[in-house]
This record gives sequence, C-alpha cells and structure tokens, in this order.
Amino acid sequence: MKKLTAGELAKMLSAELVGNNDAEFFGVASLSEAKANEVSFLGNKKYLDMVAKSDAVTILVPTEFDGIPAKGRAFIKCDDPTSAFSTAIDFFAASPVEYKPGIHPTAVIADSVKIGPDCHIGAYTVIEEGAVIGKKSIICANTYIGHEVKIGSECKIYPGVVIRERCILGSNVIIHPNVCIGGDGFGYAPSAFGIVKIPQVGIVRIDDDVEIGANTTIDRARFGKTWIKTGVKIDDQVHVAHNVTIGEFSMLVGQCGLAGSANVGQGVIIAAQAGINGHITLHDGCRIGPCAVVKDDVPPGGAIIGYPAVPARDFMAKQLVPKQVKTLKNKVKELEKTIGLLKEELEKLKDN
Repeated sequence: MKKLTAGELAKMLSAELVGNNDAEFFGVASLSEAKANEVSFLGNKKYLDMVAKSDAVTILVPTEFDGIPAKGRAFIKCDDPTSAFSTAIDFFAASPVEYKPGIHPTAVIADSVKIGPDCHIGAYTVIEEGAVIGKKSIICANTYIGHEVKIGSECKIYPGVVIRERCILGSNVIIHPNVCIGGDGFGYAPSAFGIVKIPQVGIVRIDDDVEIGANTTIDRARFGKTWIKTGVKIDDQVHVAHNVTIGEFSMLVGQCGLAGSANVGQGVIIAAQAGINGHITLHDGCRIGPCAVVKDDVPPGGAIIGYPAVPARDFMAKQLVPKQVKTLKNKVKELEKTIGLLKEELEKLKDN
C-alpha cells in the first residue's frame, strides 16, 4: 500500500508545512468524504468551514490561510491547492491500463489495411479497406474504422467509437467511448416530392493532440472538410455539425452545439449547453457563457452570455434592472410620503 507523510508531500510541492510533519495518509478524498488516513484540499473559499469539520489528517490550503491544524494533523500551504492536489492524486492513482501490442483474433481487418508497429487492435474491431493506422496507436474493442480512414501515431481510440470513411486523424489523438466521427451532416432540402437528402461527401479532419469526450458527434462536411485543429479539447455529448472549423487550443464544454459552417477561432471557450448559429465566426480568444444562444459573430476576446447572447456587461446590466426598479419604487414611496407630510404642514399654516 502506498503512503506519504505530510512532510514528504510538502517537500514534493516545495510548500510550507504547518503542524505534524509525520502525519501519514494512504489516499486522497474531498473534505467532506476524507477519512483520518487521507489527504484533502481547500480549492474554493465556499468550503472554508469544511476544513475544521473534515477528518483528513492533512489538508492543502491557500498560502493566506491562517488556521491551526488539530493535534496530530497538518496543513500544507500552497499557491494553488487545486493544482497541487494533483500531485497527491498522481501518487496514489492506480497504474494506467496497459494495452499490449497485437491484434485480437476476433478483429476483422481488410487485406489492404496498413497497421504500423506496436499497435493494439482490440476484440471485435472492424477495419475496412484502405485504412491506415500509425505506429503505437491503440484501437480498443468494438471500434469501427471505415474505408480509407487515416489514423496517426500514438492515438488512443476507446471502445465503441465509429470513424467513417475517408476521415483523417493526426497523432496523439484521444477519442473516448461511443464517439461518432464522420456521420452525415444534417443536409436536406424541401421539395414538391418531400424532403430531399443533400449528399454529404466531405470528410472530418482532426489534427494532432485533440481529445474528444464520450458520445460526441462530429459530422462530415457537405463538401471539403469539418476541421478540428491542433490541441482542441471537446467534452462529452458535444455536437459539431458539417463544415464547422474549430481553431487551435479551443475548448468545447459538455452539450454545446455548433451549427453548420460555424467558424471558431483560436483559444475560444464555449461553455456547457451553449448553441452556436451556423455561418458565423467566433473570433480568437472569445468566451461564450453557459446556455448562451449565439446568433451573430463575436469579436476577438469578446465575452457573451444570455438568450439570445449579448456582451456579458450588457447581460449583467439587464439583470440589475429589476433591483434598480424596486429601489426607485421605494424611493418614490418615500418621496410621496414626505410630500404628503409637507402638504399637511402647509395646510396647517394656512389655517393659522
């Protein structure tokens, strides 16, 4: 069983120790769930009162924290307790699952497929004609790799992923379970004969160092490509429609959706459940708030929120209006009362 002392962890973090240098712990936990043999952390001031209540033998706290630990326990003061806590998590984490190179006998692989050295191909995987898999890539069980798909080196494709024909993945791409890449875009045209399907003949291109969360769908382009550029991180249950482009190092948070031909710049963050209109541009570095409905272009560095989305400052100003109106109504009542009293005094003076 792995164990650390408060002194050892403080040394690893180059942080100040307050309390018992020899306090031992054998795992990590939240403040509310920690046992007496575990380490925890204070990452948010709203949990401040939990520090005294927690059973954790050692707690990582901000540098400005001035509390005194109970006897036998310790505090470790850190510039960023949340990040520092990752060191403890990594120490106690179980060893990662090892995927040994080789092809499972139940995998169905076309004769023309090219598989690089040291790849792992899991059980019941299907790889169609003309596909190429780069070296040291891991393709887990029950995955479907379509015709002429190209996958770079050192990728990790978890179970149940579907990558349809001709799509291209770079290197070091991680795709979590049940992602669908290259399904048809939502292209239809009303006609006298009903709804006519518009062929979707493009591809999806995913560049290096991209990670895609479970159950996300990325549609193939009507023509050309849907393009996820280098370093993009996509959460679970995100929908990226046909011909969308996502710029380098942008982040798409859970359940957000982007309509066709939306263009997202570099370093953009789209928060959970936001909806992005088609054929608009979110310029570099902008921030889209949760549940925002974005119908127009957003300028570089812009921050918008709301339904429909507006600049964050405008949104907050609107939220203050009811409170301001209530304040003004109370002031009007006070003024009316004062005026009434003055009228009474004036009438008394007239009578005299």
